[in-house]
Amino acid sequence: MKILLATFALVFLRALQSQNVIHGNYIAAAITPYSLAVAEVASIMWVVQTGWDAIPWVGTGGMLGATLAMYIHKKVRTICD
Repeated sequence: MKILLATFALVFLRALQSQNVIHGNYIAAAITPYSLAVAEVASIMWVVQTGWDAIPWVGTGGMLGATLAMYIHKKVRTICD
């Protein structure tokens, strides 16, 4: 379960960072990498400990992170525009 959460956070933050860069959000783009670093290291450590059994957790965390980041970013952009 912790792999799912770490992967969710990692993919969610990567997707948000991509949107930050595309839309020129300089401050958010400068802050996000520190959160990305924590999520990246946590994901790597837990996947190494778990091995191949981590695949479904990583896939599910990635799917949830990407889709939620897209949804939230669109909502925030709609509210702010």
